[in-house]
Amino acid sequence: MLRIARTLAAAASLATLVASAAFAAPTAAELFFERPYLAQVQPGTTLIYAYKHVTSEAKLGDGFEETLDMKVEAPADDPAKRVADVIIHRGSQEGEAGPFPTMNGNPIALILLERDVKEIAQLTKGSPFYLRNRVREHLSTGTVTPARFSFDGREVEGWKLTMLPFAEDPNKDKLLELVGRRYEFLFADAVPGGLYSIDVVTPKADGSSNMIETSLTLTGVTHTPAVK
Repeated sequence: MLRIARTLAAAASLATLVASAAFAAPTAAELFFERPYLAQVQPGTTLIYAYKHVTSEAKLGDGFEETLDMKVEAPADDPAKRVADVIIHRGSQEGEAGPFPTMNGNPIALILLERDVKEIAQLTKGSPFYLRNRVREHLSTGTVTPARFSFDGREVEGWKLTMLPFAEDPNKDKLLELVGRRYEFLFADAVPGGLYSIDVVTPKADGSSNMIETSLTLTGVTHTPAVK
């Protein structure tokens, strides 16, 4: 009887270990750079994102809102690959970004992050190359925690990637109040394109309110069947 009890206990421990491994958090690098999000998106799909930028003072630049339509296609020479093109709508103005030949990650994040780096460089007179490298470095080493959020009328399980790339930077004194800028990314396999949202917040030094807030959120998905 004792032997059976020990066997059952060992089996239960093994099951717990297997379950824990199955739900182990991915690394930040895996979550942002390595997962084949667009490979799961059918060619002809357009992912629609709302982009919002808010500033508390005129000296920090103008606020604005945009809609970003990311069209995902497959190149004719390799249907397994994906190419993304982005159309940017701001009021009556329209711009483009891409094409982004990709299999891993979600290129829509690159648009926000590139703008983000340029904004910091402009406000601090810093080097965009240095800033870009710091952000990229922390995208690989940020903190990943389980997350639950609403998408398309239902609750989904995913992961939150959080980073403060300048908090311990050796040159943080040159970044002024922007040193506290915080980035949060929400990912889930149930979300087309893998990435649900990005929130970038820069609090005032005294923590009383935010100086700058930028967000990008997936708001819709459409599909255009291929013409035969």
